[in-house]
Amino acid sequence: MTVNKTKAQAIAYMKTLKGKGWDFDGAFGWQCFDLSNMQWNYLTGGKLYGYYAKDIPFENNFNGLATVYKNTPSFLPEEGDIFVMDEKYGEGAGHTGTVWSANLNTFVGLEQNWYGGGRYKTEVAQLVTHTYDMNMYFIRPHYKAKASVVSKVKDKVFKPSTSKTKGKKILIASGHGYNDPGAVANGTNERDFIRKYIAPNVQKYLKQAGHTVDLYGGSKQDQNLYTDTAYGERLGDTKNYGMYWVKQQKYDIVVELHLDAASASATGGHVIISNQWPADKIDKDINNCLKATVGTIRGIDPRNDLLNANVSGRLNINYRLVEMGFITNKKDMNYLKKNYDKFSKELAGAINGKAIGGTSGGSKKAKQTKQTKWNWKGRFTPNTAIKVRTSPSINGKVVSNNVLSFTRVKTIKFNFIVKADGYWWISYTSKGKTYYSAICKITDNKEKVKNEKYWGKLKWNW
Repeated sequence: MTVNKTKAQAIAYMKTLKGKGWDFDGAFGWQCFDLSNMQWNYLTGGKLYGYYAKDIPFENNFNGLATVYKNTPSFLPEEGDIFVMDEKYGEGAGHTGTVWSANLNTFVGLEQNWYGGGRYKTEVAQLVTHTYDMNMYFIRPHYKAKASVVSKVKDKVFKPSTSKTKGKKILIASGHGYNDPGAVANGTNERDFIRKYIAPNVQKYLKQAGHTVDLYGGSKQDQNLYTDTAYGERLGDTKNYGMYWVKQQKYDIVVELHLDAASASATGGHVIISNQWPADKIDKDINNCLKATVGTIRGIDPRNDLLNANVSGRLNINYRLVEMGFITNKKDMNYLKKNYDKFSKELAGAINGKAIGGTSGGSKKAKQTKQTKWNWKGRFTPNTAIKVRTSPSINGKVVSNNVLSFTRVKTIKFNFIVKADGYWWISYTSKGKTYYSAICKITDNKEKVKNEKYWGKLKWNW
């Protein structure tokens, strides 16, 4: 692959993109990545790779094709450069486009989906002015010095070498099954958690991306891929059971999902593949997905001592086993329980090869803020001495060691509740001022106040 256009040709082509919407890969409408790929495809006949836009500088080999510059206070982009913004933009996915003009204070980009209209094809390629960010990258193609007569003629009839994304046939297999629950810890078991919370959601998101997706054992997921493969081997039946049956169905991608188990301190996921074949893009994307979510305990792990991996290697099935974290680690499981839908979407995106659904480039990554206050009123009658504080915190100033003697009432009417410092607090007014008292420790796994054991009797509403 070479850059076979001059800079003048590249800029002229870039200007033809303005005012129209471009869907290079045929998926999720007019994304920012599509526009940069239109430009790159025109220059080279190839395409840019990356799970997200932010990955472009790192997931492509630009040797001999372009120079990648990281922004500095003195760097000045040039017209036609491809710019890439980091994860602060696009809700973590980054953003990209081409440079229309620039000075040392701002630059103007030609781009799509900055305002979020790309997925629904309501936002065409347009000019947007940006200030600089230290983590921006600019990719400057090594243009051809002079255009040939042939290339000038081709410019008149150029059509991008794009193709609609063709859906894959995918199998998602939840680990264990039948009477085998898998590992058990932290209030759940491997078999049931994956079947209820992860596999169906991964299937849902992959279907949204246009793939045909089956769950092993059907919608009930009432089979065990390992047990079925072993049964087929015992019978000498290499067509009808487990991985041998999978081979007959001609799946393009097979993903088996598990939760690891070890000491309580072990944490993070990893991807297991057959040692017969090197890791492919799907394996690498899933590994990156794990890094960004539960973390990883090790890199991609080629194995020759696992039945399904060995059979997949012999039969040339595109298979991997994904350990999604440790069921024996409280942090891993708390993350998966609280974020199972988000995690499933990220995992589906890794299998898909790009994020599912797209994001608005102009939407900076939101800081994760958890609700800590609820405007729920009620009555609380303590059955023990509880401190009165000026703020809902264990560090709040104590004005009394007993709320009953302080307020001189048996039942306290509170105005709202607060979650802080591992406790639930009520807020009430006494003597014209606002005070707080803890009513219980937070012990419920889902941190729901109505599931807690209070230090007294609580009734909601006045």
